[in-house]
Amino acid sequence: MAAGLISTSLAAAMPPLLLSWFDIGATAIVLIIAGALLAGMFMFVRIASDDSDKYKDLKEMVETIFGTPAHLRPSSNDASVNPKGNSSAKDIAAANLAPFSEPCPACSETVTERDSSCPSCGLQLQ
Repeated sequence: MAAGLISTSLAAAMPPLLLSWFDIGATAIVLIIAGALLAGMFMFVRIASDDSDKYKDLKEMVETIFGTPAHLRPSSNDASVNPKGNSSAKDIAAANLAPFSEPCPACSETVTERDSSCPSCGLQLQ
């Protein structure tokens, strides 16, 4: 009786052979998928940081998702206006002298930043 009890408890403690092979296969598949994802991320970073125009569309998508959008980035026609890429003192002075104007929220009369109140309706502006 004791021999029968030991053999049944030993069989219950050992997993079936099929289950162990299934575990090994599932682990291998998960590791292969994880390795493929890691390799894909590595290649994606290399492509996104490449300086050539080989992957221009992909780089624009990455820049749009993670960085400054294309419509806010300086374009090539901005560089042709000022080839050095930096603003000169004349450009800065001209921007400071040009008054900012917008419609009054109450009467839609055009007001500038120099107006403390709307000339048409008298609304106090800040």
